[in-house]
Amino acid sequence: MHVTSTVRTVDPQRCIAWTAPVNGIDGVHLWTFKKVRGGVLVTTEESWSGAPVEADIPGNQANLDAGLNDWVHRLKDTAERSA
Repeated sequence: MHVTSTVRTVDPQRCIAWTAPVNGIDGVHLWTFKKVRGGVLVTTEESWSGAPVEADIPGNQANLDAGLNDWVHRLKDTAERSA
């Protein structure tokens, strides 16, 4: 799938947020970063809206959850390889 995102917020070392429309779904994605002892705590949130989401809320929620899980694992793997 091709996605063109628009960065909406960048607060260095604190957060980044972007939006992207895909196939009638408007997505908003936020990453936050907080220094903690021994590293950085990263959290991510995403929301989807639009007619396709409303047509199948459980299915889209499952896809959203799976996507967030994938994002976090990819970030973790990359960070640990770089350490």
